[in-house]
Amino acid sequence: MKNESIVFFSSDDWGWKTSKYQLSTRFAKDNKVLFVSSIGFREPTASSDDLKRIWKKLAGFFKGIKKVDDNLYVLTPLVVPFSWFPFRHAINKLILKLQVGWAKWKLGMKLPYMFVFSENWHDYVINMKRKKLIYYTVDEQASFSGLDGQRFIEMDKKLNKAADIIFCSARTLYDKNVKTNENTHYMPHGVSYSLFSSTLNESTQIASDIKDIPHPIFLFFGHISHDWVDKDLVKYLAKEKSGWSWVYVGRYSMDENEFKQYSNIHLLGEKEFDELPGYCKGADFGTIPFVYSKLTNNCNPLKLPEYFSAGLPVISTNIPEVEKAYGDECYIGKDNQGFLEACEKALKENDVEKNIARSKDMASNSWEERIKSIYKIIQKD
Repeated sequence: MKNESIVFFSSDDWGWKTSKYQLSTRFAKDNKVLFVSSIGFREPTASSDDLKRIWKKLAGFFKGIKKVDDNLYVLTPLVVPFSWFPFRHAINKLILKLQVGWAKWKLGMKLPYMFVFSENWHDYVINMKRKKLIYYTVDEQASFSGLDGQRFIEMDKKLNKAADIIFCSARTLYDKNVKTNENTHYMPHGVSYSLFSSTLNESTQIASDIKDIPHPIFLFFGHISHDWVDKDLVKYLAKEKSGWSWVYVGRYSMDENEFKQYSNIHLLGEKEFDELPGYCKGADFGTIPFVYSKLTNNCNPLKLPEYFSAGLPVISTNIPEVEKAYGDECYIGKDNQGFLEACEKALKENDVEKNIARSKDMASNSWEERIKSIYKIIQKD
């Protein structure tokens, strides 16, 4: 697929290195791509995180269409976020139509492929002219805390029926969507293989803030929030294995004192994506200590193939997608004690040659390979 126009209606803001970022940057190698940042899932609060995000969105909006790479443009739309605002929904439909329409006109996009990554885009995009509407589901977003879950469920059903093609990153999402839209395809996440496999290169240096932490080091990188991370499991592991180091890298959205009493829990903060191999290099294992919920039961953790590509054995809670796709390769813990036992088993069985072989196997799961599969389905359809 070449020389096409593509609009991404994202569930994330530009810059977060999630699947939307990975896909859009690769689509742009052969096509013109407009990445429309998230309009938000919930009403903002007065928290510092929300205020920072509002300010960042305002700054992005006033920049207009931002060219971030060849053929790749970002639009940060402005919407009314407050439910109490009179005629909010009608106003947002109008201003989004104007903003996106203006951006498409400026970029010469007449009949684009539209990729929709979040249910709450439905009302704003359903009447836009397009070549095809592609619904790309990566999470059970109605299960995120703090939003109107019932509305998301209703919008999900409408998008399912309206979509020409549906891609699902997890089998559970595929099983749900294929019942009402037969043109649904399972499309697991890819991996930035060249980046993460560079962990195994001699030239890759261990990150400075992890190199002096005692081994064994059990690493997690990602969003450290109540929606994703099981804080009780994290505390249990730190308490039971005080001689082991539990390292957490990423955006932190829990209480600042949540893990303060544990000297072997190391919160290193958010890092640049291309810095992660340096943390993998300093670690012994990758972990996915996800809480058990409807959200995680329908997710496909991006970090799992990233850990494997970096040559790290992986210990995870019993997330359905992990068990189905990588159950033979991962160490699975079904409760706190089971997770600890899985860590002990991983430590006992750790095999460098096996880790390297597993990393090489991940090359076939690169984002470049995923793009080829997506192109094939779109063109066939």
